[in-house]
Amino acid sequence: MTVSEITAILSNAGIEDPRHEAMLIMSEYSGRSVASLRADPNFDFTSPEMENTISRRKERYPLQYLFGKWEFCGLTFRVNESCLIPRPDTEVIVEQAISELPKGGSILDLCTGTGCIIAAALKLSGNTGGVAVELYHETAEVARKNLADLGLTDVTVIEGDATVDLFPSDVKFDVITANPPYVTADEMSELESELMHEPVHALTDGGDGMSILTKIIEIYKHHLTPCGTIILEHGWQQGEAIRTVAEENGMTYEPIFDYGGRCRGAALKNN
Repeated sequence: MTVSEITAILSNAGIEDPRHEAMLIMSEYSGRSVASLRADPNFDFTSPEMENTISRRKERYPLQYLFGKWEFCGLTFRVNESCLIPRPDTEVIVEQAISELPKGGSILDLCTGTGCIIAAALKLSGNTGGVAVELYHETAEVARKNLADLGLTDVTVIEGDATVDLFPSDVKFDVITANPPYVTADEMSELESELMHEPVHALTDGGDGMSILTKIIEIYKHHLTPCGTIILEHGWQQGEAIRTVAEENGMTYEPIFDYGGRCRGAALKNN
């Protein structure tokens, strides 16, 4: 098969960027780089594994799960159906965390999933230690493996519920990050079919999408150092609701915009 042939198959299946994905699939199984495939468009290769991936991708099964890995902030992370797939929009949360994290500073990542936020923030800032919290054991194991793969052996992964206070009152962090379930129940019915393969509990709280975000603000504002920051990812329509909750809790609010210019996050500090 050629890249053009794979592209046609994926295009007919309604894949949004079929040529890009065709390149990734061919690269993954042929061992050739995407750049070399662009230079040699008639390259022909096939294998049973590649054919199986194309077949499942036609059914809108996520390519990331088929590969078992995905790139985020220039780093490679293991992924499976127990965790959300790292996405480019979340990279702005990492960028904010890096800007707020002092050298040798402390970071806590709630609802850590793959561990991509804390891992990227530490690797790209030159820091090494932190704490990640994940409710589900299988997902926590993925985070542990990703952190180990990146040499971040000083990060502790705690299996616990981010909507309760997991730390003594004297435990403080310079940065607290979270990408919690924030999709509303109404929005769930409108999501693209690929998202239906991701863990529902990591996408939505089953209500207005604000319950876990609100709990994190209320609880973890007490675990910030004097100049510390809570950095949250949220839905593009939730900015004003987050601002209200922050101000009710005596915190300042700064919006974080994604690469498309939409408000997709918030940086909160105690007054």
